[in-house]
Amino acid sequence: MATSVNSSTSALSSLSAKTGMAGLVSGLDTDSLVESLTSASRAKITKSQQKVQTMEWKQTAYRNVSKTLKEFQSKYLDVLSKTNFRSASLYNTINASTNSTKISVASTSAASAGNITINKITQLATNQSVTGVNSASKPLSGGVDAVDTAGLLAGIDADNSKSFLLKMDGQVRTITLDNDFKNTVQLPGDINDNFKAALQTKIDAAFGKKSTGEALVNVSMTGGVLGLSASGSQLTVNALNGDAGTLGFLKLAEGQTDRISTTKTLADIASSFATPLTGDEFNFSINGKQFNFKSTDTLTAVMSKVNSADAGVTMAYSSITDKFTLTSKISGMGDNIQVSESTTKLMESLGLTGAGAGKIDGKNAELIVNNQSIVRTSNSIEVDGVKIELLEKSDDVITISSKTDSTSLKDTIKSFVTDYNNMIEMMNKSVKENADSDYLPLTDEQKADMSEKEIENWESKAKIGLLQNDSILKGIASKMQSMIYGSAVSGGISLYDMGITSAGYSENGKLKIDETKLTTALETKGSAIQQLFTTDKTGIAQQLNEIINVATKTTGAKGSRGSLIEMAGYESTLSDTENSITDSVTKTNKSITALKTKLKTEETYYWGKFSALETAMQQLNSQSSILAQFSSGA
Repeated sequence: MATSVNSSTSALSSLSAKTGMAGLVSGLDTDSLVESLTSASRAKITKSQQKVQTMEWKQTAYRNVSKTLKEFQSKYLDVLSKTNFRSASLYNTINASTNSTKISVASTSAASAGNITINKITQLATNQSVTGVNSASKPLSGGVDAVDTAGLLAGIDADNSKSFLLKMDGQVRTITLDNDFKNTVQLPGDINDNFKAALQTKIDAAFGKKSTGEALVNVSMTGGVLGLSASGSQLTVNALNGDAGTLGFLKLAEGQTDRISTTKTLADIASSFATPLTGDEFNFSINGKQFNFKSTDTLTAVMSKVNSADAGVTMAYSSITDKFTLTSKISGMGDNIQVSESTTKLMESLGLTGAGAGKIDGKNAELIVNNQSIVRTSNSIEVDGVKIELLEKSDDVITISSKTDSTSLKDTIKSFVTDYNNMIEMMNKSVKENADSDYLPLTDEQKADMSEKEIENWESKAKIGLLQNDSILKGIASKMQSMIYGSAVSGGISLYDMGITSAGYSENGKLKIDETKLTTALETKGSAIQQLFTTDKTGIAQQLNEIINVATKTTGAKGSRGSLIEMAGYESTLSDTENSITDSVTKTNKSITALKTKLKTEETYYWGKFSALETAMQQLNSQSSILAQFSSGA
């Protein structure tokens, strides 16, 4: 089958320009004659189309190699990988552990086998903070105006009442001031006490009470001025059905609340602060970092900018306590929060400066380790290569055990060698496969006469040897092998000392492992192994990463990318269309278009010639018939 299908001349069997008579007079097979006369042009088109298909297959083959290299790099050489051979932490074979829940521990590469004893944790480190002493918001009250009791009670009787809406943390209730309310207010005694009791009863009926019997919402009347409060909750009053009259008698305003809105502008909430805010621009500094805001900024924007700056603090607002807080990002003793501001006192209104600011100093961590008292500014400390996080104070003795466990690293190294061998094998196989010249890409006409399975089998053979003797792949594999066999740390060890050696000449650069020797090396030469792989520029992992980068780098302008990428590009990057093979495909496709135009011109020309022949022969036949008739009549 190979010979018949693979013939390079058996392409474009259908004519693209059929014009004129097709041998009706002469009896000639005009289609076959025109096809034969234009066979040279058809062969050129077929070869060009096969060239395009081959280049596309070759591009895919290159990209598969790039993908394999990138996957290896991502798994073993990327800074985000847990098995990054360029990271010193990978080679830590010391496992630190403790039974205590009052600390957490983790070993570092500097740890060694042994025990650490924490005799006592006297004090944990804390962060300095500044919090407003009083609520930042103005309380929900009538201010200085006494309730207009007479106006409020007027019109309330057995058939008529007045109402307003009270919202607590999103729950809205209607507070109805009916005839019972009026009768209570008008009882003998102090009218303010009566009013307070009457309104408290109505609000209790609407919201209920705590399990202790205390009111959820507290009513106060001081000098005739109404006040509403709820510990840890936000209260808001609104008119019922747009009737603001009742709120007016109570000396409250529509939408009045006892919490600052952090999403509104400073201008909109200026009067809502317990210490009213004035001015249009606000300037202050925290730990020397200058901040500037305008009245059109929101409190959310203020906090966001402070928190994202390098001022060393975190600013927060609690709607439960109605207080702002600055917390130092640095733990331990010392004045770590220093705030100053100009005449526009935004920080003072927030309760973070002045007499209204409550500062709590940070503390140092104090503990006894191996019978030695130590003080640290942080709860994260390191002792003999073991990172310790202090979680709770403790009077109990805590033991930290550090033991050698190379199992995990050994398994990772074995996986590394296996994947390295697979990578080398893929490149070696690609360059050593022999292409079969009998199997060229199929044309559409050839595929039409074949089954899907036949096409699949044919193309699998046609794709063999696409990268035969490829200089790029041979160069990459050669660099890897030279580096692997030649790398060693001066005064240190080589892969041979770890039990990793060549798998033999026939394996073409693949590696093998002596597990016993590897285990011994991991237990006795951990520091040297780390050096062998991680030393800057000369470490095996560092060099291997550079070799792969030189081959597969996709960033940068065209001409500065990896050798494989320059040749074939890579999906989802600019190089997908900016590469040598794509350029060649584009150029060849343009050539095919020109060749097809030329072929059509040739076909039209030959059809014209044969049509003229048919016309001439038809005329000749007519003339012969006339002459025959004259001859017969004579």
